[in-house]
Amino acid sequence: MAEQKKDFGTLASQIVELIGGKDNITHAAHCITRLRITPKDTSLVKLDEIKKLGVIGAQMVGDQVQVIIGKDIDEVYDAFVNVTGVERTAAIDENLDPELTKKKKSFKEILGSIFPAIVSCVFPILPALLACGMLQGIVMMLVNFHIVPADNPTIATLTWVYNVAFWFLPIFVGYASAKRFGVKTAMGMLMGAILIHPTFLELVKTGAGYTVPNPGGPPTVVPGTGSAGSLFGFSIYPGDYTSTIIPVIVCVFVMSFIEKFLNKYIPKNVRFVLVPTLELLIMAPLGLLVLAPISHRLSTALAGLLIGLFHIPGVGAILICLFSAFYPFIVITGMHFNLMSVAMAIGQQMGKNPLTSVAGFLFQYTQAAACLAVAIKAKNAERRSLALSCAFSDAIPGISEPGMYGITFKYKKALYAAMIGSGVAGLIAALMNVGAYAGGPPNIFTFGMFINPAPVPNALADLKRMIICIVIGVVITFIGTMLLYKDEEADKIDAEG
Repeated sequence: MAEQKKDFGTLASQIVELIGGKDNITHAAHCITRLRITPKDTSLVKLDEIKKLGVIGAQMVGDQVQVIIGKDIDEVYDAFVNVTGVERTAAIDENLDPELTKKKKSFKEILGSIFPAIVSCVFPILPALLACGMLQGIVMMLVNFHIVPADNPTIATLTWVYNVAFWFLPIFVGYASAKRFGVKTAMGMLMGAILIHPTFLELVKTGAGYTVPNPGGPPTVVPGTGSAGSLFGFSIYPGDYTSTIIPVIVCVFVMSFIEKFLNKYIPKNVRFVLVPTLELLIMAPLGLLVLAPISHRLSTALAGLLIGLFHIPGVGAILICLFSAFYPFIVITGMHFNLMSVAMAIGQQMGKNPLTSVAGFLFQYTQAAACLAVAIKAKNAERRSLALSCAFSDAIPGISEPGMYGITFKYKKALYAAMIGSGVAGLIAALMNVGAYAGGPPNIFTFGMFINPAPVPNALADLKRMIICIVIGVVITFIGTMLLYKDEEADKIDAEG
């Protein structure tokens, strides 16, 4: 709907008239974006006329009229109830509509629904991620521009404050995933908390092994035991799930089937206590022993495959190009955390890292360019504000989650433009032999990792080349997004949830 001030009462009255009047309405409900009306006589419905009322769209699904309203649905539904006098109902979950669940999906449709499902499990928590990303950017600027010393107590406090959303990300995602898959939200959060409990993390550290810094000498490597405790006699895989999203999404997705099964067979008078208890007894071992480890191991295996391919003669440049282009998918699966060991191995063998650091920086800044282009083209004030905030979050502190889940993975034309920009820039970086000499998250303050620490005349060569590649990637992405992204399509995507 247009952004000017709206008269919801008039709109509701017009819809009622085009439905065939109050006497033709059997039932009316709403979901998060649509007004859903069941008429007695569908032949009286003037669907084409409804579409002209300034709504996003209208359609017949079975014997139900669905008027796509968008973000103003609550106001429109309230006005509709007042005009018609129909019984008010709570918002329904459109993912559980019978007409949507009866239809069998093809493999292509199922595959195509995976990433939208992931996005919908993260989008509700974007305000927290964005706030922490913006706070990190502010803190980093204060410290790096020497406005406030790094050891200032306030800086120390704000540092752990902005890390909260990312450290406890599985809990936040557990909440949003529960909403998405129809699970009790407390149980989704509980599943996320199980994966990052401090005791479990200590066991993970012991099981995976760790390195102890040794000033003045090589670090001491403490070998791992290979297990993070045990459950029912089975060893628990030592996977660090902090700052990850896929393991908890998979766990909550499976939990949704278990919860529905338990609700179906357990009597109502004991359901409140027994369902969550049995759910926990089932999901704790299933999550810790099977689901979360599989997600983590798949990421680790793929990381190993990448480093193997990189060392095949003639494949390096192509790999860097493709790796840069598809890096958003590496980030969304959480595999970029597993690639830290890959980056270290490449750096030790080649003297610098031309793969993960290059791709990470290109991803960060092409996504920022895509978000900026969306902000320029967006007519919706909320979308424009979000896109601008995401562009800042990507470019300054290097927090990619808001841009990924709020813009690029949601409006895929922007994602495709960023992938093209990163791929081309990655190929150029490979041909120019660009590499990083240190590790760290990609942001405006860590460009120094491309400076050669050795006392050589051309110590800044990689830094200059990296900046050139980023500029090329940003320009291609910005132009591509301006050409491919359509704000009308974004309106429909938002309306459909």
